[in-house]
Amino acid sequence: MWLDKLTSSQARAVDALAQRCAAADEVDPLNEEARFARSAGGARHRLIERGDTLAAYLTWSEAHGTAQLAVDPARRRAGLGSALLADLRQATRPRLWAFGDLPPARGFADHHGLSPERTLLIMERRLDDLPPGGPPPAGFTLRGFGDADAPALLAVNAAAFAHHPEQGALDADGLAARMAEDWFDPDGLILAVDADGLAGFHWTKRHDADLGEVYVIGVHPRAQGHGLGRVLLNAGLARLRGAGLRRVLLYVDSAEAVAVELYATTGFHIAHRDVLYAPRTEELR
Repeated sequence: MWLDKLTSSQARAVDALAQRCAAADEVDPLNEEARFARSAGGARHRLIERGDTLAAYLTWSEAHGTAQLAVDPARRRAGLGSALLADLRQATRPRLWAFGDLPPARGFADHHGLSPERTLLIMERRLDDLPPGGPPPAGFTLRGFGDADAPALLAVNAAAFAHHPEQGALDADGLAARMAEDWFDPDGLILAVDADGLAGFHWTKRHDADLGEVYVIGVHPRAQGHGLGRVLLNAGLARLRGAGLRRVLLYVDSAEAVAVELYATTGFHIAHRDVLYAPRTEELR
């Protein structure tokens, strides 16, 4: 049975299942999008229990048309993942994320006639050898975020990521949810402003005492071509290093050649990949 909302006990069971998977696989089976959707709505859920334990879980975002799947390491190779995928196939054309694209995930996808449709690169670098950062382009200044900047931030984000199926859909509720997270720091959300208003931003994220993230960099199309993205990148990296962090990661779509080149020339290397798998041939409902 599909669920539109999880109870608090079911949500805790999902968290515990994800932790068991992450301990075994060294990669989390569920991403931030899935966790926000679980509390804010916008996703459907399938759970398979064995006794008092959640053995397998699938979450499907109807808005994005993607799903995420987790099976308890102690319950694998027993058909639970296949059963959840069959349920998903009855509801929609299955498009399934494989975080880390581990060999078992590739084998599962191949067995079920799924092939890579989209790839996210997870890139990393150390922060102890940053390149020197330059000043903002003429006419631009950098500053931290204030609550009054929220509407402009959403507008720039929508314009910068009009082509992006997840990031471009960020709305006021999604922004508020992220601002309510423990890691949110308004000074770590660096804004680039010119005479016409907000032109771009670099939203940094702190994971722990060692690791930070280039969470989002967005530049409005009207301000592109000035090197603003590189300036914002360098400013965010410098802030993370100044906070005592030693490493930084980021996620970027492999199809975004300009962004991948920017990060590669700034010392980032590919650590691993997240792959979205979909049917090799179009499936009919």
